[in-house]
Amino acid sequence: MLQIKMEPERLVDHFRDVTTTLTSLGCGPKTRAALLQKAAQTLKQYGTEPSSAQHRLVPPADLDTLRKKASDLHWDLVDHPVSRWFGAEGYTVARGIRPKRYTAVGHDGLIRCDSTFLPRVIEIADNWGGWVQTSRDRKADLIPHGDAIALVGSDRFAERSRRRRAAHRLRVAGRPEVIVVIALRHGYGEHSIGQIGAEYERWRCPPKPGALLELEAAAQEAS
Repeated sequence: MLQIKMEPERLVDHFRDVTTTLTSLGCGPKTRAALLQKAAQTLKQYGTEPSSAQHRLVPPADLDTLRKKASDLHWDLVDHPVSRWFGAEGYTVARGIRPKRYTAVGHDGLIRCDSTFLPRVIEIADNWGGWVQTSRDRKADLIPHGDAIALVGSDRFAERSRRRRAAHRLRVAGRPEVIVVIALRHGYGEHSIGQIGAEYERWRCPPKPGALLELEAAAQEAS
């Protein structure tokens, strides 16, 4: 779990952890540099010790982009072996063991994610202000948000979902700076804000109850 505030040395360690994870998931240095639209040398400087003259502090936005990419690749790998197996065998076989698939749809009606892991689908739906349904098909059954949360059956997950949805409402209202102000007021470091309420547990920051209530009140006011 990610520390809420990180000193420069800890931040360098965390950046190296993120890049090592990306490499293991097939996203190498050149791809990372292209993803950030930064020179490869700049990314190397993010990972040098703070005592070095070459060190540069990684901006929160760059770190968030890399962590999001790692999270996306991680969750894609959860389903890939199962999908590959059924693709090779033919989708008419083994109906009894086929996992249930869910689809996240954004507020704009566009499909944003397919997965057999419901918490991940809810996370994407939350981040896009949308909903969960049982498939990509137009006849798919929509799962009300409360019912989807109940299927997961975790109070901590429900809090993370509330935080994501409140943050989305503020972004849509053109008030993203409020998310940062509230987080900083409640003791989060600026490099941790992007991971509050994330489902990838390695770098997750849990929502603080007081910060969550304040964020929801701000989202209600901005709506």
